[in-house]
Amino acid sequence: MSEIKQKGSKPAVLFGSKNVTRAGYIEDYIFACEIKGEDHIVYNKPRRPKYHLVIIILSGTMELIVNGERFRFTKNTYVNLPTWADIYEIGYGKDFHAMATATDKSVVEDIFQNRNPFPPDFKFTIDHGIGGEIMNKKDINTLHKDISNMIDSLSNRDHHFAEEINYAYFYILLTDMADMMWKRYGKGAPSHHTDMKRSDGIMKEFAELLTRHIHKETSVEFYAEKLCISKQYLSLIVKEKTRVTVGTVIASMRAESASRLLRNPDLTIQQIAEELSFADQSSFGKFFKKHSGMSPLKYRQNLRKTLLTLRP
Repeated sequence: MSEIKQKGSKPAVLFGSKNVTRAGYIEDYIFACEIKGEDHIVYNKPRRPKYHLVIIILSGTMELIVNGERFRFTKNTYVNLPTWADIYEIGYGKDFHAMATATDKSVVEDIFQNRNPFPPDFKFTIDHGIGGEIMNKKDINTLHKDISNMIDSLSNRDHHFAEEINYAYFYILLTDMADMMWKRYGKGAPSHHTDMKRSDGIMKEFAELLTRHIHKETSVEFYAEKLCISKQYLSLIVKEKTRVTVGTVIASMRAESASRLLRNPDLTIQQIAEELSFADQSSFGKFFKKHSGMSPLKYRQNLRKTLLTLRP
């Protein structure tokens, strides 16, 4: 394991320091904090999170302008901000209270890559969605406790295995969020199928199709045809469920696949460009830099080991 990074209680600048009441972090790896109070933050230029952010709203409202579009989240919802999201503004309403955490994208990729039971549509939601509803108070309390435990752990400066234990805490948070989705839409009981709307079923199938075909197929028409619906209807459902366009989802899924392939040292960048059906290495490089903020070579240089190690 690499040397433990600096630990402390420095709040995430993105949230506004005056609203962060409790926080802990390992620099360049993971942080968690509690946010309270009203505020309105406008950035001089769009901020693209360096980390993958998850925010659980306990009370009040939160408004965001992401990728030029305004979103509003209320009590008992979660906000999910992947690293492709450009944030223009953040506003906290009266009586706002939330728990937030974020981690290096490589940690999220590693969790999903290494033998876990998460359904494909949950990975799809975390990678590409902006947020959603949490159905009951028990789930809210569970997620609140998960992040609170993480803050306490991150504030412990004496733990010799801080990266490992906080990787585990983030894994627990994702596991509890997956459990929420599974109880609502999973395969455990007949009522799960009865309660699922047709649009939810289409989203599940779309997520599975993307997982299988994203290396070769990137057109909306291909996926709509496979689902036996029009591309306009698919676009409408994806926008309703993820709050972003279907084109954004497909592009970010392709970029995520590229990131995963770049973790394999046996593949050259040219081979990866061919695997993902780019015309040449140059066009792949431009695409990857647009979506990740760095070249494929720079991304490889920045990869760092995590608890389960980065392996293809």
